[in-house]
Amino acid sequence: MYMELKPHQVKYAKGYKDKALLAHETGSGKTVCACVWLKDGRDIDALVVCPKRVLNKWRVELRKWGTEGTVVSKEQFKKTPIRQWSAIILDEADEFASPLFTKGRSQLSESMYNLIRAYPNMPVLLLSATPVRSNPWNLHTLLCFIGIYIDWKKFREVFFVLEYRPFMNRPAYFPVSDWRKRIRVLLEKHADIVLLRDCVDELPPFEEVITLVKSEKYSNNDILQPKEAFVDEHRHEQKNKLKTILEIAKGYRKVLVVAYYVEQIKELEKQLSKDRLTYAIHGGTKDQEKLLKEANSKYTDECFLIVQASIGCGFDADTFSCVIFTSMSYSVRDLVQMRGRVRRTHNLHPVIYHYLMGGRCDKAVYKNVQLGKDFVPSTWNKYGTP
Repeated sequence: MYMELKPHQVKYAKGYKDKALLAHETGSGKTVCACVWLKDGRDIDALVVCPKRVLNKWRVELRKWGTEGTVVSKEQFKKTPIRQWSAIILDEADEFASPLFTKGRSQLSESMYNLIRAYPNMPVLLLSATPVRSNPWNLHTLLCFIGIYIDWKKFREVFFVLEYRPFMNRPAYFPVSDWRKRIRVLLEKHADIVLLRDCVDELPPFEEVITLVKSEKYSNNDILQPKEAFVDEHRHEQKNKLKTILEIAKGYRKVLVVAYYVEQIKELEKQLSKDRLTYAIHGGTKDQEKLLKEANSKYTDECFLIVQASIGCGFDADTFSCVIFTSMSYSVRDLVQMRGRVRRTHNLHPVIYHYLMGGRCDKAVYKNVQLGKDFVPSTWNKYGTP
């Protein structure tokens, strides 16, 4: 069975360490690494925590590799009693990576931290293509989960600076300007990093194209709050993109369309379904896994797959070679995850990413996210400066 493993996965079947952070690029096969790691004597009573929409996928993979485990969603995990497991696999671990020692501590990260702290010798495997989302504390939390404890005050001295900001009554800690460069050193020291190019003999190219879409003049003086003003204007910029999507789609059999707003997804589904078979997935969609699997099937010919920008993990879209971002998520992590859906080691091919820019809001989100910064609407002002 291990002959099916790729070179970078082999070590997980041969006594790989009990606590580790796998920072493997999307599409490189982290699930397989985890399954063979479990099979190496850790699956007596193991726990796998993963996003809800991939629960069944994990169960199938565990059976495929002849191993066992209790698979729960992150929502179910919060209700799971603290007890010792033979091992824990935490899929999309960055969703648990809120700061542990600041006011931003979430119930999810606190629950996981309490479990691991109660049983410090329990094997733990963290999986994430984006272990550092938008804050140095993300990595600090994940390192705590695998038993690497860095004094949080000393960590803060290295990665944060106390500053006054115009909109605040008192100073607060903000990441230093070069924190991403500094955090990379720490990540390379403690994580197992694998890129797609490390997994294949030749990595097919990808192309990125920015397309400007003329939008109607925006005017709304009633909205005063920066966040409300941004969201309203951003929604306004999405109105005239259908024609451009259809023009781009003429050259491709299957097209993945990414949209941020639910109402935009519903309208696109209504209009695009007039042209070809169309699937639409957003947070309120039932049977997401079934629809995504059907859309990606090699037996499903010409089609559109519309996916909400925040749902970028846990599914394959490798039969698609064209991705159109009509409106982007504000999160760097969401962009990385969505881009990786069409680039999987089992079916790599050239891919093109189209970004539709309807105005200054689209451009602001794109600019920030491409620079590795989450976009914060509340920082938007009337001059359009994020």
